[in-house]
This record gives sequence, structure tokens and C-alpha cells, in this order.
Amino acid sequence: MTGAVTGRGRKVRLRALSGLGNKGPACFLAMAGGTRLLLDLGEGPDAGRLPPLDAAGRVDAILVTHTHGDHAGALGLRHRVGSPPVYATPLAARFLPPTVAAHPLPVRGTVDIQGVPVTTGRSGHAPGGVWIHLGTADGGLLYMGDHSDESALYPFDPPPPARRVILDASYGLDDTPQAERLAALEPFLHAGGVLFPVAADGRGPEMALWAMDHGVVPAIDSAHRTAIAHLLAEGDAALHPGTEERLRRLLDRAREPGGPRDVTFAAGPNATSGTAADLVERWAGPGGPEIVFTGYLAEGTPSRTLVDTGRARYLRWNVHPTLRQMKALVAATGAELVLPAFGDIRHRAGWQAAFAPASLEGLDG
Repeated sequence: MTGAVTGRGRKVRLRALSGLGNKGPACFLAMAGGTRLLLDLGEGPDAGRLPPLDAAGRVDAILVTHTHGDHAGALGLRHRVGSPPVYATPLAARFLPPTVAAHPLPVRGTVDIQGVPVTTGRSGHAPGGVWIHLGTADGGLLYMGDHSDESALYPFDPPPPARRVILDASYGLDDTPQAERLAALEPFLHAGGVLFPVAADGRGPEMALWAMDHGVVPAIDSAHRTAIAHLLAEGDAALHPGTEERLRRLLDRAREPGGPRDVTFAAGPNATSGTAADLVERWAGPGGPEIVFTGYLAEGTPSRTLVDTGRARYLRWNVHPTLRQMKALVAATGAELVLPAFGDIRHRAGWQAAFAPASLEGLDG
């Protein structure tokens, strides 16, 4: 893992293979001296979208911020970039396929990978999710992956200064705070039955705790029970203080899914597989419970179809930064160059105004 030449004496070059200009799969190539590090290797979120790996060449290591499909779903293709070692936090590694044997990244700390100092901190987005900072002579590169400082379950660690930041701009210029999102969602807890298709390795456990806080004992599927068990195994490193006991109580009290009058949280978020797919197929007809999607509606999935036809609702639960969060992070890091990742390029002018005096990088025009 340790290289002979420190990365602090190197400058970093960056190539965005995918993830700029739209909600595409995450994949960024950072080159520091002779070391080539791939930051995430995702697929989707729209079906079949893959980064152009022919442009990557051979890489020395793949660093994974978290294990959602659009950040880690293409790890099965790592042989195309030389079959390099994969690095992820121990908790995130629990959610990777058994075919991926991950080397450990710290949840918070610094390690040397192929001669480059790599610092990590919790991203507030998903179990074991981290941002990644590469310490280099030109002021460093900070890759935020997906992040949020609004989660009541997953902690967020402020990152260090960096001259260049790859920022999670998934929400474009939206500045709606989580409190407002929750107020819009709360009536569905008392609507006489609702299905929330959600990511068990993301917002799902937090949403189930939110239901408990409002006096509603939810139903959760086996994917959520497994994810919560993984979170509890990591304890303080993975969770906000005081949430462990609440998660244990949730596991003890939660119902099994299947009752149409229950408040149900089931994987996965677009209802393409898992318990959510089964329940949507059973309940999508007339007279079924409310169905509410809270994340990205991927093309060609039941989530998009049901919302477009009016059978389901779309109400966001924030798991990415608002404009306020993005502006604060750019200012706090002292960034001079910002790459707004995972957001629509039509927001370019608004980002430029919001992040000034930092300049945008990676978007043509």
C-alpha cells in the first residue's frame, strides 16, 4: 500500500471520465506523479450507463466513497483498468459484492496509497461513506462523492482545505432544507398505509427512525434489517451519538412488510428489485396504498413510470447538499477550482455565481 515517494511533492492531474454535466456514474481519474488513482467506479443511475473505461488506461488503485450503484456498481469491470486493488471503509465493504475484497480505508484518518497521502472523513450520506482528500503539492484535491450535513443518522466531518474540489451538485441550485422536506412527507405517515421504496444502505434506516419518532411503528424488509445490523456492528464510527439504542429499538419493534395499511420501508429505491419491486407489483393497482418515492427517478424504472402516470408521488428526502451547503463547503475549503459533479449542466451559470470567487472546472462554455 505504501509507495516510496510522498505524494506531497507531486501535482495532481484530473480527468473526469464520467459524472460531469448530468446524473451519470461516478468515475474520476486522479494522476499524481506516476500514480493513477480511480475515484469511484459506478454504473447508472439510469440503466446501462457506464463510464468510458477505455480512456482510463491502467490504474494503481480504486478508492470507493460509498457503495451505491452509481459509485461502485461497475467494480466488476475493474479488470479493464488492470485489476487494481479496491479501497473502502470496513463498513462500506460489508455492502460490496463478495467478489470484491476491499483493502481498508479509514473512516476518519490518513493513509498512504501508492505514495499519495489519502485523508478521509464521514460524508453524512450512506453507511461507511466518506469524502476523499489527496494531499499534493498544488494544494490538494478533495472529492466529496455524495454528501450531506443534514442527516440525523450519518455523521458529517468537515473536510480540510483543498485548492480543487469535486463537489456533489446533484440537486443543482435547489436550496430546500430538510425540515421543509420532512414537513411535506409527514402526512403520509398517517394516510392509512404507504410504501416508501428506499435504499436500505442509505436513507431507509433514517426514514424508519423518523417514522418511529412520530409514533408510527413501521414495517421494514430484510435488506433494512441487514443494513441496520451492519451499522450497529460499527457503532460510534458510523452513527450520530444516541442513535444506536434507537436503531436497536427499531429492529425489535418493526413489523414484517406485507400489510397495505402499514408504513413500509423496502429496498430498492426505484422498485426494480427486492421487496419494493414485489410490493409495487402487488399494490400498484386501484385501491392500493400510497407509494412515495424520495430519491432520483431513474429512466425506464417503475419509479419513473408510476410517478409519470400519477399512481405514485415524488417528494424528496435530502441526501445530497443544498445550495447553501455547497456554498459553505466551497468557502470553508478555500477552493479555487470547483467541479460540480452529478448535476445538470444547465445550472452552470448559477453555480458560477454561487461559488465565486472560485472558478468552475470541467464544464465547457
